[in-house]
Amino acid sequence: MSDTTETRSVTLASSDEAARPGGRLSDQPRLEQPPRGEWWERITVWQRALLVLLEFLGIFVIWQVAIGTFELVNPIFMPTPTDVIEGFGQLFGSGDKSVISATDQDIWVHIKRSAYSYTVGYSIGVMIGIPFGLLIGTSRVAYKLTGPLVWSLYAVPWVALRPMATVWFGFEAAPVIFIVSFASLFPILLNTAAGPQTVDKSLLRSAEVFGASKLDRFRKIILPSSLPFILIGLRQAIIIAMISLLVAEIVGSSKGLGALIVLMTSNFRSGAAFAVIVMAVTVTIILGQGARYAAEKLAPWHFGHKGR
Repeated sequence: MSDTTETRSVTLASSDEAARPGGRLSDQPRLEQPPRGEWWERITVWQRALLVLLEFLGIFVIWQVAIGTFELVNPIFMPTPTDVIEGFGQLFGSGDKSVISATDQDIWVHIKRSAYSYTVGYSIGVMIGIPFGLLIGTSRVAYKLTGPLVWSLYAVPWVALRPMATVWFGFEAAPVIFIVSFASLFPILLNTAAGPQTVDKSLLRSAEVFGASKLDRFRKIILPSSLPFILIGLRQAIIIAMISLLVAEIVGSSKGLGALIVLMTSNFRSGAAFAVIVMAVTVTIILGQGARYAAEKLAPWHFGHKGR
């Protein structure tokens, strides 16, 4: 009994010593093997990429067999993966501009118009959404005054504004930019506004006691705490901005990827139309993954290094 008691006393003493700032790290218990998480986190990046590639390959095989072999859907309206590949050839490699546009425009004209509208519209949403979101998130007065207006505008379906945007801004890129900026604004604004509301009030009071000014409290406490919410809003807006871009160009636009989808569909070139959709999806995925990588670097305390 005495030996057991003595052993426990030595163990507790060692633990207390290790717990103190000057304790020895060698006294800390060590794990022979780190705990394992989910199987997806234990495999390498190349193994993950291979699994995703196999998943897409399986989908394409089923798609090709269902449409190309059994013709469950008329191939004129639902192209096969091989038709989509041929559609890329029609868009980029044919050299016949009449395949691209009835107005004899090259495909790069449509790509440049969409890229311009997307970039400007998304940038406007960012420049308005982040400052205004921080304002209504940190000021109760600002939230009381503008909160009902923000939620009312958020409830407006931006698709319904497309005809009026043509009346307001004309027939060029301006109405499309307006729709993209309007659609991407609210995910950024609302997520940003939610950030300051999650700040621990005791941290703000402690900083005030130690003489921190309002600017210091905002810069060193509120802004870092809000950064993960801002990054989430930016990532959500990437997808919504692309959707709004295509819809705005489909309805009443003569240039852009959305207009190209309408043109290819009206000429029964469904493979080329799907090729345009694949381009838009690919760009959205690349931008979304880039935003995810940036979020892990800028806010590692929230996102860490694990895939989400």
